[in-house]
Amino acid sequence: MRMLWAVLLVLWSSIAMGDDRSDYNRRAAAADTAAFRQLDLDGDGRLSREEARSDLNLGPRFDDMDINRDGVVTPEELGRYLERTYGVGQS
Repeated sequence: MRMLWAVLLVLWSSIAMGDDRSDYNRRAAAADTAAFRQLDLDGDGRLSREEARSDLNLGPRFDDMDINRDGVVTPEELGRYLERTYGVGQS
C-alpha cells in the first residue's frame, strides 16, 4: 500500500511540475512579447539593436533573436525565438 501511495505521489508531483513549467513558459513568452512592443520606440513593428540595448533582460538576448543577423528583430524572428526557447507562440 505504501508503494502505491509513493508511486501516486511521484506521478502527481511530476504532473504538477509540468504544469508549473508550462505556466512559466507562457508567462515568459508574454513578457518578451510585451517588452518587444514597449521597446519599439519608433513604432515600426521591428526592434533595432539600439532600441533593445536599454533593456537588461531582452538586450543581452538580442543576438539570439536576430536570426538573420541584420541588426533588427522582426515579429517573425521573435515568434521563432519564443517557439524555440519556450515552446509557445507569441501572445
